Amino acid sequence: MSVRLSTPCILLPGRMSEGTFGAVLQILLKARLDLRLDSSGSRFYEEDVNAYLGGVLVSYIDPQYLKTISGILTSRDVDLYQAIDRAMPDKAHVYRIYKVNADDLLLSLGIFHLEQRPEPELGRIKEYYACASECQKRIYGKPTAVAEIQNKLSESTERYLAILARARREYLNFVQQIPDENLPDLLR
Repeated sequence: MSVRLSTPCILLPGRMSEGTFGAVLQILLKARLDLRLDSSGSRFYEEDVNAYLGGVLVSYIDPQYLKTISGILTSRDVDLYQAIDRAMPDKAHVYRIYKVNADDLLLSLGIFHLEQRPEPELGRIKEYYACASECQKRIYGKPTAVAEIQNKLSESTERYLAILARARREYLNFVQQIPDENLPDLLR
């Protein structure tokens, strides 16, 4: 069964558009249903993860957000750990480094599918989300909803990558339409 995507996608400068978020969330839900990964059969509640992933995807549409995070994105573990050493003892900044890098790796594999062999990246995603979750708990002195979401992403990375990959193939299609020689410009 195909569900029409009729939510308007309008970006408002400097603000996250509810229409865009709704459209992205609808895409994620359709991809989840296509894969028969609805939450009813899951061992835990997943609507919160859908909303988190929707927020991450919408934030990647915003050039200002991408500019903001560019200074803390790393391509190697050693760079990430050096950034964390420099950020100490600021727990919030350490958290942000782990979170942003985990989100970026998840989208790189799930949406842009940059890695041909994702095994090392899977381990990094799991580790970064686990560390972000732990940082979130330490900042607030108790478990938080965001920490729980990041823990779910760490424990079930493959599940969420499958949903993102399905969304990429069936609903986003823009990667296949971009000529290979232009893809590095888009990624930059």
